[in-house]
Amino acid sequence: MAFDFTLTPEQERVRGLCRELAADFATRAARHDADRSVATENIDLLRDAGLFGVGIPSEFGGAGIGTVGWIAAAEELARGDASTALGFNMHVVATSATTERAAIPDDTKKRVAALAIEDGALMCAPLSEPASSSLLPSTFVPTVRAVREDGGYRLRGRKMFASYFEASEYAYFYAHPEDEPDPRAAIGMLLPTRQDGITVKDVWDTHGMRATASNQVDIDGAFVPDDLVLYRTGDFLSAFLIENAHRSFGGYTACYLGVGAGMVDWAAEHLGTRKGKGFAQEIGYHPTVSAAVGEAVVALESARLMLYRAAWQADAHGPSLETFHWFLRAKLAVGRAVQEIATRLTVAGGLNSLFKNQAYERMLRDAATAPIMPPNSLACGEMVGLLSMGLDPAQAPSLRPLEETLADPMAAAGTASAMRPTT
Repeated sequence: MAFDFTLTPEQERVRGLCRELAADFATRAARHDADRSVATENIDLLRDAGLFGVGIPSEFGGAGIGTVGWIAAAEELARGDASTALGFNMHVVATSATTERAAIPDDTKKRVAALAIEDGALMCAPLSEPASSSLLPSTFVPTVRAVREDGGYRLRGRKMFASYFEASEYAYFYAHPEDEPDPRAAIGMLLPTRQDGITVKDVWDTHGMRATASNQVDIDGAFVPDDLVLYRTGDFLSAFLIENAHRSFGGYTACYLGVGAGMVDWAAEHLGTRKGKGFAQEIGYHPTVSAAVGEAVVALESARLMLYRAAWQADAHGPSLETFHWFLRAKLAVGRAVQEIATRLTVAGGLNSLFKNQAYERMLRDAATAPIMPPNSLACGEMVGLLSMGLDPAQAPSLRPLEETLADPMAAAGTASAMRPTT
């Protein structure tokens, strides 16, 4: 099978534009990291650059650059400011997942595209809820309740780690319809974020990715009108994770690849130009330093090829269990690569790499979250191993469910089948 990762002229244009923006974003990244504040000026620049449609197919007025194009662009953004890249990736998830999904009518896709491109509306994509864990994929099934009313749905519940929620006009959102006994059932919708019944609690004081403002969102009576209800599914995890892997976690995997690339850039600049006291040559000539940089580069390039291979699979063959499998491998490869890069380059860089005035120190903290973001590296490794052996992840040993779950056959069935492979 032949793979061609050559970018089209439009993909190259978008990547080059993101590279230019990233250089500017980098000048403010330290301040927003320290303040735990969303870089709203960066959002404005992304909007002004015409990138709010970067994840939307061309038939709906978007850039039409596909998965490979966004992977390339997201990596560039993250080299300058990973928090901005990851936060904006949620907008790409919301707009692309909506305009690419076959189950959503074209009229709805056009409306969502117009909100993003013509109105300049920023969207986020909160998924996590209390007690969800990427080691236990079934825990991501939504429990926010959607109650049917005239003209739409009334929502009650809580979302966690809602990156860029406060900066966004809409949230690409899943809720469980109250009239549906199957816990896997969900409704995809766009929740207007600026209304009564929504409270954001500032809990995001973290080690890395501090400027994503991934706070807790409490929802008590917020309303979604019918024209913002997207579609209904009977199997949320299959619909969101398996069928949508290239968007649901493929995009932010590229953001972490960009973090690794930024760390390598820093090492090349600082270790390749700094001289030790009493020596005529740059410290990069020391064999342990050059070996560390060489190993970091190989780890980065290997992970990049794995991610591009997964992106090619998505663009060439569309959503499938095989595409999901490739993105699990890519997520694991990038998480491991970033960890290896951080270990090798921090030792090679010495204490200079840990000072707060060095961009590397911020990237080092951002890198710590790479293997944690769902599906985390342990979950990826488990599922890659099972799928590679032709086994069913739903049959793998797991934690003992609560007694009330065992007493409810429908709930037990939903938990057991949450990650069963589908075609």
